[in-house]
Formats: sequence, C-alpha cells, structure tokens
Amino acid sequence: MDIIDNFLDKTEFKNIQEILMGRDCPWYYNKYISGPKDDKPLYFFTHYFFRDAIKSNFFYLWKTLLQKLDCKALIRIKGGLYPSYPKVRPNNFHVDFPFKHKGCIFYINSNNGPTVIEKKSILPKENRAVLFNPSIPHRSSLCSDEQVRITITFNYF
Repeated sequence: MDIIDNFLDKTEFKNIQEILMGRDCPWYYNKYISGPKDDKPLYFFTHYFFRDAIKSNFFYLWKTLLQKLDCKALIRIKGGLYPSYPKVRPNNFHVDFPFKHKGCIFYINSNNGPTVIEKKSILPKENRAVLFNPSIPHRSSLCSDEQVRITITFNYF
C-alpha cells in the first residue's frame, strides 16, 4: 500500500474539488452503504464516472490522475458522497471485486472518517491517493467533522 499526498497539481485538484462539491455534479442515492446487512438504515450517494464501459459527463476530470496511475484498462471509477453522522462510524468491510486488480482511493476533502485497509487506519486528506489491493477487505467510515466525506475509487489494471 502506498499513500501519496498532493497527488495532483494544486490548481487541477481545486478545480475537481469545486466541481464535485458544487451544485452541478449529480450524486445518486443508495439505500445501503455496504449492503442490505448493514446494521442501521444508513445511506450514501454515488456517481459512476466509469462503469460497464460507459463514461459519465464528468469522466474528463480524471485524465491526469489515470495517467499518473499508469492505468492500462479501467474496471470502474466510483465516487462516494457520505453525509456526516453525529460521531465517526465505521462501515462494514467489503471487497470491490473478488479478483486481483489495482485500486486507488482518492480523497476530495479532509475529514475524520478513516478508511481501514489491512488494519491500517488512513485519515482522508484532500488530494491524497491511497494505492492498494481492492480485492482484500477494507472499509470506509462516516465522518462527524464535515458535512460530507467524498472519495473516488478507481479499479483498474
């Protein structure tokens, strides 16, 4: 696992952040965070920038990031927007896909809702990229210090 701060140029990152945290980027309601076995009726919002070979109108935002990842083939780019919670709350462990591939979690805003990968807790910091194996169990958390927690997950070869 690698953790890289200031992954993108500051100007390019701020542009992406403004778009994703602005009023013009569509986010779509999901009834569960990890799945129907979640403890409580929690929810979050997603935006698929790339799924099933279909690109959203916001796919262009990731051109530089995909080049930096040396992405040969994309599986998925999924944005997650998690509303705040009264206290930091970990979500259930999950795997993105059950086969070996590469992954990157890219944080859009800093907050106190950590990601846990292989017993390592990583705090979200804006413009931070975490490169890891997404076929191993990992989990996100809900934050309590910001209105939302926004991450973008890249699954690729």
